[in-house]
Amino acid sequence: MQQTNQKEANAIPQNSSTYGKVLLSWKAPEHEPLELGPKSRIIVTILLVLIIAYALYTNSPLMAIVFILIGVTGYLSLYREPKEVLFFVTSKGIIAGNEFYEYESLESFFVYDTPPFEDILSIQTNGKLVPYVHIPVPDMNITLLKDTLDEFIPEEQHEPGLVDTLEKLLHI
Repeated sequence: MQQTNQKEANAIPQNSSTYGKVLLSWKAPEHEPLELGPKSRIIVTILLVLIIAYALYTNSPLMAIVFILIGVTGYLSLYREPKEVLFFVTSKGIIAGNEFYEYESLESFFVYDTPPFEDILSIQTNGKLVPYVHIPVPDMNITLLKDTLDEFIPEEQHEPGLVDTLEKLLHI
C-alpha cells in the first residue's frame, strides 16, 4: 500500500463493517487535463459562433442558449485543474472517490496496458446504464493490483467501445 499523508488518512474509510479492510490505495487526477493550442481554440470558437448564429437564424433560441452554455462550460473546464481523487481496494469492494462498488455488484476487471488506454483499471458492473467504470492507476504496481483483485473478482478482457474512445479523446 502506498503511503498517505494525514489529510488523506482522514479520508480512508474507517467503517470496516461497511467497506472492509483497506488493501491498496492510491490517488489520481479525476481526468486527464486537456490542452488545446491556439489554433484549436480558434477553430472551436468559430464552430460555436457558427452554430449559435445558425440557431438564431432558424429562430431556435433554446438551441442557441444550449450551445452558449456548452461553450461557457467548456471554457471553464479547460482552465480548471483536475482534482485529486482517492481510490481504495478493500476486502469488500472498490472505492472510487465517493462511490463504493461492492464485489457482489462487479462482474470482472481488466487493466489496460496498451496505448491509448494505458494505466486504466476497468471494472464491469452489473449496472445497465453504466456497465463499465474506468479508474486511473498511474504509478501503481499493476501486478500487485491484479493479484489483489483476482482474489475477489475474475479478470476478463474488456474491449474499449465507442464511449470509451470518446472519453479518452475528450479527456473526460
